[in-house]
Amino acid sequence: MFEIDTHRVVPRSAPLAWTEVAPDGMAVLVLDQAGPPVDGFEALERIGAWEKVIAWAQARQYAEITQFVAAAEANPAAGLTAAQAVESAQAEVGMMLRLSPGGTAWRVGEARQLVAEFPATFAALEAGAITLPKARIIAEACTDLHPDAATAVEQKVLARAPQQTTGQLRAALRRAVLRADSEAAARRRERKRRERAVVLYPERDGMATLSATLPAAEAVGVFAVLDQHARGCGSADERPMAARRADALVDLVLRETGFCSTAGQAAATTSSAPAGSGSPATGIEPAASRSDRLPGIAPEGGVPTVTNKVSIQIRVTVPLDTLRGVSEEPGELAGYGPIPAEYARELAADPDSIWHRLVTDPLSGALLDYGTTRYRPPPHLTEHVIARHQYCQGPGCRVPANRCDLDHNIPFDPVAGDGPTSAANLGPKCRPHHRLKGMPGWSVSQYPDGTILWTTPSGHTYRVDPPPLTEPRTPTPVTGDEPPPF
Repeated sequence: MFEIDTHRVVPRSAPLAWTEVAPDGMAVLVLDQAGPPVDGFEALERIGAWEKVIAWAQARQYAEITQFVAAAEANPAAGLTAAQAVESAQAEVGMMLRLSPGGTAWRVGEARQLVAEFPATFAALEAGAITLPKARIIAEACTDLHPDAATAVEQKVLARAPQQTTGQLRAALRRAVLRADSEAAARRRERKRRERAVVLYPERDGMATLSATLPAAEAVGVFAVLDQHARGCGSADERPMAARRADALVDLVLRETGFCSTAGQAAATTSSAPAGSGSPATGIEPAASRSDRLPGIAPEGGVPTVTNKVSIQIRVTVPLDTLRGVSEEPGELAGYGPIPAEYARELAADPDSIWHRLVTDPLSGALLDYGTTRYRPPPHLTEHVIARHQYCQGPGCRVPANRCDLDHNIPFDPVAGDGPTSAANLGPKCRPHHRLKGMPGWSVSQYPDGTILWTTPSGHTYRVDPPPLTEPRTPTPVTGDEPPPF
């Protein structure tokens, strides 16, 4: 148990100290203003320790909630059914935590689900090994599975979950769920495909969110098209990349109607007509300068968003056995994550699509084949490095490698002969991690296999291994009935 000594008021910079109180082993957190200052290494260690304390506290609260509601359900007060007793206890929890009825139902339901259905995940949360968001992700991913399959998935991902980010954990769970119940995954995929939709959500300040739920491959393809249009605007365009993509979406959908997303910006900066002036013939204010258009007709000189040519390439990674149809190992869709084997085969088999097939060894996960049908392929080395790493080399970063800078980990210096442009020295880094690498106190070293070691100013080190393009698996005995390799 942890307690905080609140009897003294001390500066925020006061160091912290832990004291164990006998005989019950209760630890008391005290603020020791007279203690020595801590260095950066210890400060970061304490930050990490607080995360474990937070996880422990959240687990204990969930255990208390579960016990409180379960006790009410088991022994309903006079005149109440078990369901009514649960409702009453749940309402008391909501009042104590100052939660809305909906928020209370969600909190209580999640607590009871974690404690009862995912004991291993809950134990990891209580030990501070994982955070509540990670526990929640595991429970959500396994909710629709048979209990035996859910347990198998839970055991599969828990060992690595403490070292993963939430994005990495989600990807690992998608893959584990596909392995544990491939038929159920196919049924869920078909149901979700039928539920595809575009929905409009009004927002404040004259804005709205347009949400599209699409099959993964189509969604990745749409985003890639928007991204290429946005990147084609040139360095002189001051709009952020996200805004460029948004404008490209509007232009692509509405350009046939005569409307364009760039009109408002362009009109504000290029129009020289005085306010209220109109056409000499009609007296109507020109469309390019009207403030009430949605979003308006693009005037001459407007910032271009939509270009004439689009060339995108999206990688679909599939194990050789999956491609041959003798295995149901999941594939991998770059920018999305694991996909069902059937879906991977569909995409890899389409000769006229933008999908770029990568075939891997089913045992080691090593790359066997880049595929041969490509549109305007990048140089061979660039393609190899992007295919090898899949994501940014920053610890836990999930930015796809094809959207990263291709960085020399040892700076390129042809005079000194340092920093060769080779697979052993190149790695993808998103722009923030690329900048971070060059900051004082940071260093990066790369091994020939692409493994990279980050060293931080505090002295902590973080190792990032190139992920196998597909998950390695244990070889099966040869029976003599296997089909030929091709």
